[in-house]
Amino acid sequence: MSKFGPRPARTDRRERLSAPRRAVLDLLVEHQDPMTVAQAAEQLGQHPNTVREHLEALVRTGLAMRDQRPPVGRGRPASVYTYAPEASFSSPEYAVLAQVLVSYLSHVLPDGPVLRHHAREAGRSWGRAILEREPAHESEASGAASRRGTAGAVEHLRRLLDRTGFDPETERHGDVRTVRLHRCPVLELAKDRPEVVCNAHLGMAREILAEGDIAHERVTLEAFTEPGACLLHVTSSPDGAPPAPGGRAAAGPVAVAGGPRAARQGATTAWEGLDSEGGLTIGPHREMRS
Repeated sequence: MSKFGPRPARTDRRERLSAPRRAVLDLLVEHQDPMTVAQAAEQLGQHPNTVREHLEALVRTGLAMRDQRPPVGRGRPASVYTYAPEASFSSPEYAVLAQVLVSYLSHVLPDGPVLRHHAREAGRSWGRAILEREPAHESEASGAASRRGTAGAVEHLRRLLDRTGFDPETERHGDVRTVRLHRCPVLELAKDRPEVVCNAHLGMAREILAEGDIAHERVTLEAFTEPGACLLHVTSSPDGAPPAPGGRAAAGPVAVAGGPRAARQGATTAWEGLDSEGGLTIGPHREMRS
């Protein structure tokens, strides 16, 4: 299995489970295909009886489903386990709605800059809605922090992305702050239509960062270019050093409107394409299951 890009987002109910049980549930979500007790035990390095106990507990709480493999020869067919829809970050109804909206947007708008522009604008509306739903006391504290500069604005974004299911982690390299997005609430949809979904994610992040006076062109996104994460980059100033793949500062800036790009003369890149107007790069690995 390819590990490029983020993993599926986790349910809020997961946090109420014990650590060993969360590990079993995460394995089911990330593996996608039905697993036997023996397969899960081998992946986790635990005794099958222990893993079976966790799996059955997840079934009882509605976070996993048990089925039987078709009988082959004599003997009782093996049980297989999959995660239940309730174990995903969003309910199945919202996942279907997201798919319908993305499909409709892709159908009525021509593929290209117009489609990407409207996807980013939809993301900006999403960002405003996230800010409006933030509790008043947290909004005031976050607003004060975001006004303290790039660091405060990025930390505010990190907290909101964490609530939204992206499992973010921040780091700094020179003038570039990178937010690693380890999970994605709509991963399969992002793999299918990254030009829509990833641009919406970029627009959402830009709108939230705008609360801290971070200009849109200082925020760029690398999707499916690193094992285990997508990378959101925020430069501290318009002339800050741009990030190269993996979040490292490049040797020097490349004049591309709307976002930085790695400066490697004569070197081939794994990136599939750059939306030069919007600051989004998409790697070639989105079609692989993670």
